[in-house]
Formats: sequence, structure tokens, C-alpha cells
Amino acid sequence: MKILVVDDSTFARGILIRELKANGIAESEISQSDNGAGAMESMAAQAFDLALLDIVMTGIDGIAVLKAFKETQPKAKVIMCSSHSSPEALEELKALGSDAFLLKPFSAQEFKEVVGPFLEK
Repeated sequence: MKILVVDDSTFARGILIRELKANGIAESEISQSDNGAGAMESMAAQAFDLALLDIVMTGIDGIAVLKAFKETQPKAKVIMCSSHSSPEALEELKALGSDAFLLKPFSAQEFKEVVGPFLEK
């Protein structure tokens, strides 16, 4: 399983990667980027099974990356992550192709509940 983690916060990216490892994902299966442009480059270079995308980032935001993912890698599952949410925003994300939403900050249990089902091979 190939997973892309995109978050402009080093701290948040580290927590996402730690939780992926805690849920049985090998570090060699995880790619990461600190911005949307880097995510686009990673998508052009390889296929991913799952992406964890921060929504709010400078430059290319998570919404643009989500749209690109769904166009170029339609089989990939995408989980959007943010510290802000509203019912309207969640509906918009779903309409754009997001498979799930993870509200930050999250507990290990919340991570497992939201992301865990997508980690099963």
C-alpha cells in the first residue's frame, strides 16, 4: 500500500505518520510533502492507494490536490484533514470525491476509526 501524507505543519505530518505506523504501515510505504505543489509532483511520479491531505495550505491547497487526485488517480482513496469543519464544508468535500474527513486534533482511537478501514488491504 502506498500512502501520501500532505500537511504544511511538520508536527501534524509527524503525528499522521506516527499513527500510520502504529496501525501497521511500514515507513517505506509512506511518502510525504509539506505543500500542495510537492503533492502534485509526488502524484505525477507514482500511484498512491491513499492520501491524507490537509485542507489549508499556502499556495496549492488541499482542495486543489483532492481534485487532481480524483482526476489522475481515481482509484486512490483520499481523506481530508483540518482543524475546521462545518456540515457545508464536509458536503462540499464529499461532492469533490473525498472519502472521509479527519478533524484535527484527533486521538489515536479517532484516527483508527476514520483511517483504519482504508488501511485494510
